[in-house]
Amino acid sequence: MKQINETFKVRALFPCEHVIRFESQYEHDYVWRQTAMGCMVLQILQGMFHFNVTYPKENYFNMTQEAKREAIGPRDNDSVDIYVKPMELQAHMLDNAYPIQAIFMWRFGFILRRHYDGIPHGFYSQPFTKPVWSCIYTMILLGSVTFYILSWWDHQMFGIELSFPLEVLLAFSAYCQHILPLQAMSCSRRIAYLTFILCAYVVHCFYTSNLLSHLVSDKDEAMNLQSIVDEDYQIVLLKDMNLITDKKKYEMALGKNLSIVWNKVQQLKILDVNSALKAVIDTKTALLSDYITLYPIWKRYFRRDEICQLVEIDLYSNVKYYFFTSKNFSYKEEFKIGTLRAKEVGLLVRFMVIDKYRPAACEQSNAHYNVQFEHTLIPIALLLVAYLMTLLILLGEIIYHSRNRLWPYIE
Repeated sequence: MKQINETFKVRALFPCEHVIRFESQYEHDYVWRQTAMGCMVLQILQGMFHFNVTYPKENYFNMTQEAKREAIGPRDNDSVDIYVKPMELQAHMLDNAYPIQAIFMWRFGFILRRHYDGIPHGFYSQPFTKPVWSCIYTMILLGSVTFYILSWWDHQMFGIELSFPLEVLLAFSAYCQHILPLQAMSCSRRIAYLTFILCAYVVHCFYTSNLLSHLVSDKDEAMNLQSIVDEDYQIVLLKDMNLITDKKKYEMALGKNLSIVWNKVQQLKILDVNSALKAVIDTKTALLSDYITLYPIWKRYFRRDEICQLVEIDLYSNVKYYFFTSKNFSYKEEFKIGTLRAKEVGLLVRFMVIDKYRPAACEQSNAHYNVQFEHTLIPIALLLVAYLMTLLILLGEIIYHSRNRLWPYIE
């Protein structure tokens, strides 16, 4: 490669040789990570072209966040040659700077945990509509009345037990395909039972097949920005994340996505790291961030199964960030060719993909929400109440038949 024996003025949040030194100070600041990526590109170009750099002395530490952001970017009548921090393409920047190459894609949005209030109670009723369910209940009632009339005839002819609750139980068990033992002596009663059981079997087959189709095709509704509003999530921000919170500035440039959650963003809370991450896990809280900055923090404080339940909802997705030089820079084409070659051979990807900034490896099964004990409390409570009522009825029967020694309860 052509050697450039010159010294260029470079503007950055900090000198590139001090990236590691400032890592702890800007740990939760996505601007630090972007600057570090720009430094990697600058060092690759230095290795190719053998030029020197110098950094104008500017104190960024006492500036406000917005002033700091503007200070490290291009300005009118600027004498700086290279801008280390990658930036997105904007009209006002193109007046003073030249984009060399897109070096990474940036995503920004909300990270949250979807909270389930319990198992959807209506799932098992989905195969049939309400009129169908009403028809089934009516058929159970009519079938029970018919069976009772026919059992009355058997009782008159053969002395068989006569009980309307028993006939209701028989009709209900036929739909469930767990039929109780039958004691039908007359042909009419046997035909009535057989016909009802066959019809109930057909209904049961339709129900199970439709339920299976719902189970296979039913997918958890994907969360989006509207879900944050509808499900009443609280938006929070890390207190040491370098984000502009000037509401008037954002309000002037409301995009389609930002307008959906704008009212929520106006009510955001600023929390420290531990409080913000704990709120995301335990409550309905959406943390506004670029996700990659938080990946090492999640891994440090939480288990993988908890991390795998997190959902990322983009506010801005796949935004290209470019490495910029001055518009009057003499070696724009050389830098463009150099970064393109580094990109083609995979140097940019290799240097920028750092293990600690990788997302946690989640299996597909880990992303599903596991049923917990509290979701089974209602059916368990109903079962216990039914057993308790059975015991009370049994106790009443024992007392009644001990006082009235009737057959077959006599010795």
